[in-house]
Parts: sequence; structure tokens; C-alpha cells
Amino acid sequence: MNFLTELFLAWRYFKPKRNAVSVITVISLIGVSVGVCVLMVVLAIMTGFTNEIKTKLISTYPHIQIQNYAKPYIKDPEPIIEGIDIMGANAISRTEGYVLSQFGNNISPQYVIGINPEQESDSNFISKSIISGKYSLNNGEAVVSYVMANQLGFSVGSKIMLHSPAKLKAMVNIDKDGKVYRSNRNDNLYLPSEFTVTGIFNVGEYKFDSKVIITNIDDANALFGYPLGSATMIAVETKDPFNISEIYKTIKNVFPGYQVMTWMQMNKQFLDVLAVEKNMMFFVLVFIVLVAASSITNTLITVVVQKTREIGLLMALGARGLTIMKIFVMQGFFVGSIGTAVGLVLGTVVIYWRNELLHFMSDVFNIEIFPRQFYYLSQLPAMVVPGDVIFISICSVVLCTLGALIPAYRAARLDPAKALRYE
Repeated sequence: MNFLTELFLAWRYFKPKRNAVSVITVISLIGVSVGVCVLMVVLAIMTGFTNEIKTKLISTYPHIQIQNYAKPYIKDPEPIIEGIDIMGANAISRTEGYVLSQFGNNISPQYVIGINPEQESDSNFISKSIISGKYSLNNGEAVVSYVMANQLGFSVGSKIMLHSPAKLKAMVNIDKDGKVYRSNRNDNLYLPSEFTVTGIFNVGEYKFDSKVIITNIDDANALFGYPLGSATMIAVETKDPFNISEIYKTIKNVFPGYQVMTWMQMNKQFLDVLAVEKNMMFFVLVFIVLVAASSITNTLITVVVQKTREIGLLMALGARGLTIMKIFVMQGFFVGSIGTAVGLVLGTVVIYWRNELLHFMSDVFNIEIFPRQFYYLSQLPAMVVPGDVIFISICSVVLCTLGALIPAYRAARLDPAKALRYE
């Protein structure tokens, strides 16, 4: 029996007359379609969400940062900056550290980033994220996030005070027994630094927005007690933040005495968690397709019982057991292929209309499914990766085809004489 004949019989058995078998076949197709659709939608949303997070990370973190191993600051960052410029990247000196911010009686810990406005590139993300006031970093001026402004209750033009932890620490002494007492040195007395808020920004990354104050680097150095012109780190901005291995290796070789880290290394734990979540989501949801494949097994077992006499007749006419197996395995392949195709189309539609469906569900159930105050995203992100689609399709078709092996093997093992006497 040639392949076309096997294919014809498999297709004929795949479309039985209207009976219980045809209903079960339709249910199996629906199960495969729904499983593939859910897998495709979830993986696309997870990929889109991960890419959105990465985009925000590379806008708030340096692509590469350089720090001094021996000291908390780099005394003369200019030679390093010039060397980075020769490599084709943009570098800017920064002085960063934690402070206590005070506005009236409200005190909260914040993180100060002091930058040199003269070194900034046109792609500076803070200047593009100003929602109130203006981006100005002259001496005594600061730009703060809207989260901080809402929490502490100030606005553009307000005066805020910043307390340096290092200077506060110098005001107390601790003896060898651990007893704390006030320092009597007059040079340890100081007044907090006062800044005028010139602008309020909203980057859209909550961790950054909730704690960062931007000042001039000279003010930051004075605040932390570092020499004028120094920097705690050098932030490097590359042309392609997703492909920085070469320039990273070059910087490490040219400046061996410094600690060099990429944005991926700084956020490795968080990025690994996102990758694990995506893999676990696929592993869990693939069981939907596996359940559909098991229903295919049940369907084909019913078909084998129903077609026992026909199978006996085929074997009496010379069909081998392998031929009978091929016929029923191809039925599983048909269910997997058609169900996968329908699922991919359905998944594409759901992904395209995902935000409209999200708003519809929110209105119907009167709940906010994707709250902006937690995610700071205006819409549900999604990104269809061709590799994911191909992988889902292959897994679905393979599982459905494997689901047909048991009934196919049972059909191939039938005794022709007994099958022809089947009532």
C-alpha cells in the first residue's frame, strides 16, 4: 500500500460520519487550539514585558559603569572619559550615594546622582522625562521624581535639604565597648545642603522614580565630602546596549585597575528571574496541549474499535501492521496540525486585541487587571518571537502525534481473522 493510499484512509477516518467519534474529534481539535493559543499569548506577553523592563533598565542604568577598587571615588576621571570616547562610546562622570532628604518635617532616605551637564549626550533620558518645570542642574539646583514630590508634598520651586550620612556619622563617636556619644569636635558640625527643585521627572521605572534626586556633580561631591572634580563612577553609554561584549572586554583590558560592570551584570538576578518565569510558564501551560493529546488517544481508541472489521479487511488484503500504524498516527498528526494552525490564528487575534480585551474584562468584572501604579505601563506589552511560535507548533504537533501511537499500535496488533468476525 503506497503513501497516498495511507494518507487517503487516514483522512477518511479523520472525518467520520456524524456520531460520537466526530464530536470527540472536534473537542480534541478545540483543546489543541486553545492550548496553542494560550501558550502563544502568554509567551508573547512575557517576552514583551521582559523587553519593556530591559528598555527601562538600559534607560536608567549605565550600559557600562567603571568604579575604583581602592577608593570610593575616582580622583581624576577625565583620562578615562577621553579613552572611552576614543573607543566610540560616550562617557560621563557621576557621583552617587544615599542621603536623607528633608522637606519641612518630612524626612526620607533618597539616592543622589550628581552628573556633569557638560558631558551629557543628546539621548539623556532625564531631560526627556521632565513633566513639570525644566531640566536645570546649576549649583544649588536639583531635579526630582514625581513619586518623591507626591510623597513629600513639594513642587517646582520648593526648597529641600539633603543630609549626608557620612557627615552625620562624623558627629558621633563609638568607643571600644560600643557606647555611642556626641563628638565634641567643632569641625564635625555642619548644616545640610539646600537645593531648589527646578524640575520633576517621570521615567516610568518605579525603582528609579521612587528614590532618585539628580544634582550637579560639584554639589554631590561637596555633599559627600569628595574632592572637587572627582567621581564615584563613570557611566558609559554605547550604541547598542544589547551587544556590548566587545567594548566591555576592551575597557577591562585598557583599565585593569578598575571595576567594570555591564547593565546586565548589575541586574543579573532580576533578569534571571524573568527568564525562569517565562520557562516555567511554558512548562505549566504545555500541559494544556498534553491533555488535548490524551483526548486524541481516547478518540483514536474509539475509532479503532469502530473500524475493527475494516482494519481486518485491510490486513486480509495484504496491509502490513506498519501500514495500519501509519494510518492512525497520521490522524493524530492531522489533529495536531489543524489544531495548531487554528490556535496560532486565534493567538494572533488575541495578541492584536489584547488591550481592548483587557479593558473589556476590567469593565465587565469591575476590577483593574493591569494596575498602572504597580507596573507603570500604559498598555499590556507583547512581542511575538518567531522562534517561540515555531517551538510551540513543533511541541503541539509532536505531542498530538505521539498521542496516536497507543491506539495505532493496538490497531496494528489486531488478528485479521478475529477482526473480520467482529460484531
